[in-house]
Amino acid sequence: MSAPAVSVIIPAYNRAATIERALASVVEQTFGDFEIIVVDDASTDGTVAVCHALGDRRLRVVQRTINGGAAAARNSGIREARGDLIAFLDSDDSWLPEKLAKQVLEMSRVGAPPVSCTGAIIHLLDHGETRVKRLETSDDWARRLAMDCDLSPGTTQMAARSIFDEIGLLDEALPRFEDWDWLLRYTRRYSIGVVSEPLAEIYNRRAKLGAVVERSAEIFENKHRSVFEALKHSDRHDALMNLWLQAANTYAFERLLWRAIFPLAKAARHRPVRTMQRFLTGAFRYGIRSGKKDNLS
Repeated sequence: MSAPAVSVIIPAYNRAATIERALASVVEQTFGDFEIIVVDDASTDGTVAVCHALGDRRLRVVQRTINGGAAAARNSGIREARGDLIAFLDSDDSWLPEKLAKQVLEMSRVGAPPVSCTGAIIHLLDHGETRVKRLETSDDWARRLAMDCDLSPGTTQMAARSIFDEIGLLDEALPRFEDWDWLLRYTRRYSIGVVSEPLAEIYNRRAKLGAVVERSAEIFENKHRSVFEALKHSDRHDALMNLWLQAANTYAFERLLWRAIFPLAKAARHRPVRTMQRFLTGAFRYGIRSGKKDNLS
């Protein structure tokens, strides 16, 4: 059997309720030369059964016996991939039908970078909002990724399989931010190809993972200290404020405000006034004071 052009990698853990939508969006692509690799990260629900029910010969399910997290699951998929191109899709997201066709075309351009991303339709489920976001290009991807990661790479990114030999696999020590970390390493050497059109649907619900996000922020800052230090003074403070606010806001969403104090202090060390403005604006907007369990960002 000849190798497919694209390997679609879908990491999944207890996603029986959403993975059928993700798989259907791949099968419905206008570009059909792909394989689907679902990496089941030791699920305890019916995720694997839902995958097998698809009945598509292009689908393979790789079952991990120990839950290793998103980075480990994606790395397992990369090792299994046979296509020259790898496209990531989160198991609770989906693609529009032209996504692969338009991104493969972008990747085939002469001189195209070995990684590309697309725009996205972002459903903020905790907010009850939907935002349509076109992806804008950048003259300095390394700086942009140091400031924040707004590319939703878990669902929009396509990469040449060979680039993982050069940059390395995803860092399995990071329970969160693993795709951001990989892109930050990648953009030290290369640019990112842009398909600005929104071709992915992101279903964003904040998980109650404050401790995980805080630990990831600590690892991320230490790992990329030289990157942050190389930024100009104002950018460095903005970047580190943004990083630590993610942990503080996640704790606030969990209504664990006392746990938010430490990451909030880390953020405020860089931008004290702006940190408190953003944190309190979110708290008032999404009802943390009144006890509502809404999102905060």
